Amino acid sequence: MKRPISLNSENAYEITVRGAIDVSWLAGFGNVDLQTEIVAGGEHQSTLSKIVTDQAGLVGLIRRLHGLGVVLVSVRQAPEADDPAPT
Repeated sequence: MKRPISLNSENAYEITVRGAIDVSWLAGFGNVDLQTEIVAGGEHQSTLSKIVTDQAGLVGLIRRLHGLGVVLVSVRQAPEADDPAPT
């Protein structure tokens, strides 16, 4: 079950962006996992996972990515490890 989100609670998030990401852009956000794949049309898409932060940190990361010209595809609260896989 997902933990409730509040302004001050730390939660895990996943962010998907268009293009490839330089790992150095994620400095200060802990051990974020980064996966890049090629999607339809041959474009790259990167998924950042295991981002554990509060709302202020999440907004800060989104602003950093925006300032670097990265196109945001999605932001979602990551499932808890004990959550069943979606069907």
